[in-house]
This record gives sequence, structure tokens and C-alpha cells, in this order.
Amino acid sequence: MVENSSPAPARRAGSRAARAAAAGLAAAALLLVAGCGDEVTAGPASSPSVVTPSDAPSPSASPSPAPSPSAPSPSPEPSTEPEPEPSATDGPADETPAPGGGGEVPQEATTEQQESSGTGGALSVVEVRTARHEGFDRVVVELAAGPDAPADAAPGWFSRYTDEAVQETSLEPLDVDGEVYLDLFVRGLGYPFDTGVEELVGSTPGSGTSFVEEVYVGGVFEGQAQVVVGLSEEVPYTVSRLSDPPRVVVDLYG
Repeated sequence: MVENSSPAPARRAGSRAARAAAAGLAAAALLLVAGCGDEVTAGPASSPSVVTPSDAPSPSASPSPAPSPSAPSPSPEPSTEPEPEPSATDGPADETPAPGGGGEVPQEATTEQQESSGTGGALSVVEVRTARHEGFDRVVVELAAGPDAPADAAPGWFSRYTDEAVQETSLEPLDVDGEVYLDLFVRGLGYPFDTGVEELVGSTPGSGTSFVEEVYVGGVFEGQAQVVVGLSEEVPYTVSRLSDPPRVVVDLYG
């Protein structure tokens, strides 16, 4: 009988050891793969920006000052100088004739009677002025309106030459200087107790005139007042009306 010389148990033991080692390596490999699958690779953290002093805006060394409000201009002081007093023969500016007349007698000037109707009423004679202009004497009869007078109140008139100064209502003679007389009846008037305006009654001497010697104003009667102009001679004349204040103007040419 031939004796078996192969060590069978030893081969089996080595095979088991090899398998165990292979199994260990496989397990280790699986663990390594599992660990790599769960790992998250984080990138490098971003560094915060750092502003250096050279990058930061620098304030202006000398800021512009805010504009200061301008001081208000002082109000002009009112004038303390008194206005000149007008003379007895000075009237409002529109009583002064326009230059260039040259002393010519206008076509409408006449020695005949003249008449014009007025509007409204409640006027009173308050002043008479006389003056000499180039080529003519001027008589201005100024009136004032009472509080009840209409806004468009304007005087009317009737005028005529006469040889004697006579009061129209009583036919009594009047003491008025002159050789010939111009009767001027100013109409559209009211009594002082109705108008509330004190009326002028009396005489005014001619001042610097060539023909006018004296002007007499009588009191109002039945809506009119008689104005007697005493003259050295009869000359052509015109009668006109001015407003603001209402006035009747007589120009005597020569």
C-alpha cells in the first residue's frame, strides 16, 4: 500500500486564511468608498473685502458754506417836505391851456349868449379863480358835489352880456367893478342844507388879468347861482366844462 504524502489539511487551512484576508480587504474597500461618498468638498471661504484708506472717498477739505439770505432793502423814508401851497390863481393842471395858441381867438368865441344843459344836480359853488394866459383872461368857477349827487353830476350854464350888474331874483343893483358885465348862470345846483356843502357867496377881484376886474357870486336859487363877471370892455368869450372836480371855465379873448 502506497502512503499518501500530500498535506491536505494544511492546504485547506491556507485557503481559508486567504479567503478571510480577501474578505477583509473587500470590507475595507467598501468602508473607504462609503466614506468618500459622504464627504463634501468645501471650497475656500471668501475673504471679506477690505477698503483701504486710499479707496475710501475723502470729504472735501473746505465745504462750501450755505448761502446766507440777503437782508431786505430798507423801505424809503417818506418825504417830510411839505407840498407847496397853490396861489390864489393856481388851479388843477388841466386848467392850463395847451401851448401854441399864439393868442388867436378861436372860431367858437363870441359875444352872443351861450347855453349848455347839465346832468344830475346837488352841486355847490365853492371857489372862483382868475388868471391871465397868452391871449385871454380865464375865470374858473369850481363846484363840489354833495353826498347825494349822482356820480356823473355836471353843471350847465347860461351866459349873456349886460350893461348893468343886477341881481336876477330881486332886480337890485350889485356893486361890482367893471364897465360891462357878463352874467353867467351856473345850473344843476342844490341848497347847502340839501348838499351838505357850504356855498361861496361874495366877490373875488381879478388877479393879473387884462379885462376881468371883479367876479361876484350870488347864492343858489331854484337850482342855479348867478355869477357876474365885471369887465373893462366887451370881448369874445367861450364857456366850457371840466371835471374832477366839476368846473365851469370862461375864457375871454383879447
